[in-house]
Amino acid sequence: EPTGALDSKSSDELLSLFADFNKQGQTILMVTHSVKAASRANRVLFIKDGQIYHQIYRGDSTDEVMYKKISDTLTVIAAGGEAV
Repeated sequence: EPTGALDSKSSDELLSLFADFNKQGQTILMVTHSVKAASRANRVLFIKDGQIYHQIYRGDSTDEVMYKKISDTLTVIAAGGEAV
């Protein structure tokens, strides 16, 4: 939870730093419950009962599209359905 104790401006700055590091070839592994933080990632893994349950790749998606995909997946998981 790298952004859990930060205000929104500091969170955005930290996530931008992570993005810059990643563009320079550094792998970033972030564990978070924040949809906003996860929406900045290139790949999002959803873990359920200790197993990778679903994953989303960014591709050409914007942060807003990623946010929606993540939110939709969390809704399906919470309802007990199968992610697509």
